[in-house]
Amino acid sequence: MVNYKTLLNQAKVKCNEQGIESTRAEWLMLDLFNWSKANYLMHMDDEVTLQHKNLFDDATQRMLNDEPIQYILGKQTFYGEVFKVNKHCLIPRPETEEVMLHFYNQLHSGDCVVDIGTGSGNIPISLKKLDPSLEVYATDLYTSALSVAKANAKMHQVEIRFLLGDTLMPLIEHGIKVNGLISNPPYIDDNDALIMDNTVLNYEPHTALFAKNNGYDIYDKIIDQLREVLLPNAKVVFEIGFNQGQTLKQRIIEKYPSLDVQIIKDINNNDRIISFVW
Repeated sequence: MVNYKTLLNQAKVKCNEQGIESTRAEWLMLDLFNWSKANYLMHMDDEVTLQHKNLFDDATQRMLNDEPIQYILGKQTFYGEVFKVNKHCLIPRPETEEVMLHFYNQLHSGDCVVDIGTGSGNIPISLKKLDPSLEVYATDLYTSALSVAKANAKMHQVEIRFLLGDTLMPLIEHGIKVNGLISNPPYIDDNDALIMDNTVLNYEPHTALFAKNNGYDIYDKIIDQLREVLLPNAKVVFEIGFNQGQTLKQRIIEKYPSLDVQIIKDINNNDRIISFVW
């Protein structure tokens, strides 16, 4: 007989052998079985069901192979809400919550806004839930990502207008003008792959991580097209890499000298947000 405590301890030993934090095995078990810590303490001496053993053994092996727990579970929490995720979209990060909130706090009731490169749809869905009066668009270059975003919008029962296409082209093609634009685009330089964690590098979509031109390619595309989609006084917010603020600010000012471009730090005191009013 194998009980849940033994099963968990066996997984913890395997984690330690591979240099993985053993607490991850505990998080995996709790999330996989939708248990609280109290549920585990209540059941830890019970015999493991065959279904639970097979489920946990498979999930543990995937974790030991460096697959992100969020993909194993098929979900991630963003701003207190659960979102479906899979290998076709980037896993939402806590830092992006700060970016989303900075954008939201500048908006007015009834504004028309867009999220460029939406991935799982976590940003536009969160905005719509915070203020249902907003008219919210979201674009992505990949149908596989948009299918995840659409499933999340349906799950959260919000209406988002999803558009397929590259950067701002879907808006331009449909003649859509907006009061606000937010984007967390791919911004990692290909050369930085050497220092990235295997759980990110081997599993998350490279199309959502890396950008050409030292990581600035997507920003440049968006910036070049701003005139065609922004209404007067539109709010623009980009998530950025910790070392990109000054360079991106200069690129924007070179194209639009009159803009007051702000670089804002996150809770960890890293440059995280580029923000300006059109």
